Amino acid sequence: MMFKFLLRISRFFRTVSPALALLVLAPSCRRIPLHDALSGVYLKLDIRLQAITPEDLDPEQYPLFREKLAGKMPRQVRACFYDLLTHELVAEDYLPAGGGFVDVPAGTYDLLVYSLGTETTRVTDAGSRAGAYAFSGGSGSQIKTRAGEGTGAEYPVIFEPDHLFAGRIPDAVVPVRAGTESPVVLETEMTTLLETYTFEIRQVEGVDRIRQADVYITGQAAGKYLWDRRFPGKACAIGFSCGTDAENGRLFSVFNTFGKLPGTRNDVFLHVLASTHDGLRFQWTFNVTDQFDNPDNTRHEIIIEEPLRVPEQDAGGIVPTVGDWNAEIVEIPL
Repeated sequence: MMFKFLLRISRFFRTVSPALALLVLAPSCRRIPLHDALSGVYLKLDIRLQAITPEDLDPEQYPLFREKLAGKMPRQVRACFYDLLTHELVAEDYLPAGGGFVDVPAGTYDLLVYSLGTETTRVTDAGSRAGAYAFSGGSGSQIKTRAGEGTGAEYPVIFEPDHLFAGRIPDAVVPVRAGTESPVVLETEMTTLLETYTFEIRQVEGVDRIRQADVYITGQAAGKYLWDRRFPGKACAIGFSCGTDAENGRLFSVFNTFGKLPGTRNDVFLHVLASTHDGLRFQWTFNVTDQFDNPDNTRHEIIIEEPLRVPEQDAGGIVPTVGDWNAEIVEIPL
């Protein structure tokens, strides 16, 4: 009898023990949502291409200047996250031009976003918020103007910059992400750092004799800071090519600049260096400071109304030489 009793008790515990174990363990197996250290933040970017379509440009030449006028949509941007106190770069991410999810630790930052893939415009010193600086490389040549017997200003010539778009969000909050929460959206508008101007000499007799014309414009800023868009302290000259319109007797072009360097003593001179099919080389010089400083010049047009004549072979002329790669001084008498 005792043996049968013990056998029944043994069978009972073998049957009941698993059920008791489940009851005991059930409260400790509930799912607890965990917080990820990385953010669930979507950065939405609105890149504003310029909508400039001058009606007075030659229709055949206009496609050549379209990207100068409006810029082109970049493929990628860099998002820089800066510490609010030290203003030093603490995180960064690379995104498509339309935006995307950023993968940075939670926190509050000053956020700077700028486009990548430019040809001549470069960005340096982005390790600090105030140091991020856009510039165009130097061509290796200089223009030195001379006024009467005194020596004028000397300008290093830089390559014409191409459009770089930048936007910023002060005090951008990147929250801690919960698995069930929707992502936070940060949005900023990105605009170009450059100013785009059209240039035109409207009355040129014998323009069909010009084989090539290059323009150098002085008094321009050598670059621009991305965060507050302030200028550095030194002026430069920008060189670009110029088109000819034989049918209407004019020279015209479109050029990009970081802007005229501020200053009441900063005059802007526009130098046209041209060569004819016969090999003659000559120059024209114009003071266009008033057109740059005119607040009503909202279309950014530089227009020369003075009638000009292209010299013929036996008329003589001066022969300035401006090299794209060799450092040299070009003295232009005013």
